[in-house]
Amino acid sequence: MDVKDMKFTPTTLTVKPGDTVTWKFADRVPHAVQGIGDAAMGINSPIFTKGEWSYTFPIAGTYRYLCPLHPDMRGTVTVQ
Repeated sequence: MDVKDMKFTPTTLTVKPGDTVTWKFADRVPHAVQGIGDAAMGINSPIFTKGEWSYTFPIAGTYRYLCPLHPDMRGTVTVQ
């Protein structure tokens, strides 16, 4: 998952339970990944300008997230 140009790319991703997703930060401004709602509470990265952060999705469900510094930046991981 790329984090650059003020967006998450791709904005939606489908994985299997137990899969790990890595966000790769490469922008001129800082970003983070923060889950939205109860199912996504474990998604909470530090703030990055460069670097990577990973999260393993334990169970099936829809996990919505955003950048808390730029709330218009949003994405969804579907685990099935």
